[in-house]
Amino acid sequence: MFQKGIKQANQRMRSAIPLMLKLNIPPTPENYGIWYEYASNSTPKLNQIVDKAIRRFGSLPSFVSSDLYREFLLPVEAKKAKSHNQTLTTLSSTLGSDTQTALTQLTAFSTKLTQVSAELKQEPDNGQLEQLTVMLEQSALETNTVIKQYSQHLLEVQKELATLKVALSKSSGKKSDETDLLTSLANVKGFERYLFAFNQKAEDDLSLLLIDIDDLAGINKEYGEKAGAALIRYVGKLLQAKLPPHCVLARIEGGRFAALLKETELSDATSLANQLQDHVASQKIRYKNTQTLLRQVTVTIGVVTVVGSESPKQLIERAQKSLNKSKRCRKNTVSHYE
Repeated sequence: MFQKGIKQANQRMRSAIPLMLKLNIPPTPENYGIWYEYASNSTPKLNQIVDKAIRRFGSLPSFVSSDLYREFLLPVEAKKAKSHNQTLTTLSSTLGSDTQTALTQLTAFSTKLTQVSAELKQEPDNGQLEQLTVMLEQSALETNTVIKQYSQHLLEVQKELATLKVALSKSSGKKSDETDLLTSLANVKGFERYLFAFNQKAEDDLSLLLIDIDDLAGINKEYGEKAGAALIRYVGKLLQAKLPPHCVLARIEGGRFAALLKETELSDATSLANQLQDHVASQKIRYKNTQTLLRQVTVTIGVVTVVGSESPKQLIERAQKSLNKSKRCRKNTVSHYE
């Protein structure tokens, strides 16, 4: 039985790997899992989604892979999410009950205090004073016991909430794999998702800018890699502030950014690229850790606009050619590729 299982697994992998190579799928554990499942034909819905994506995109975009992996191959995560929800519900219920008990006891103690105060105003004798003292002492002890229990429960709840927060943080970290950690912009996966979503409805009105910080390697060498990282963050914020609201900005790699512009023709996109280029070049940028003024920082930009039924992959390829064209001419330039 065990040998049969191994043979079956090997057969599935022999079917899956050629498909991955043919479609240029990165050999990641996530992708191996998806294509192993695809080759097994044991999850028809997954196979349908993969086939549809291949027909549409010519491959399987990374954001689609991530969604498939979470939906079909991570049942444990779903169970964890359900468990987290149950934990929080239990904590809320317990804390609510404990709070009500404490409030009831405090209200009773406050009532006793009011009663004692009223009787003290009538100048009671020693016997009555002794009774009032005993009553107040007993009420204070009961209230103190409840408050101590409540405080202890609060500490226990606080610890459980801290543990839950860490678990949720780790879980959300997996879901934020479309965010660039350095700039908090979209990363390659996030960029792909936006691009494919926009491209569905694009009719010669979707433009793409590829923006590259010039000589980033030289800046890293001259001022240090920390200064280079700070510069990437700064330029990202600079671009985001100058781009229109309907734009999606992503950091692709190193000092390279991609900006997607809806309802923007090539002439308008080129004009915007020129404005961005001038704006970056006019900055006097100081590395705050050392207060060192960096030499002039410039960017080179390639501009393209969707043509007809052009696929996202073709659009990206043209954008890359446009950027390369700018780099060949000279840095700190803008060029568009038609």
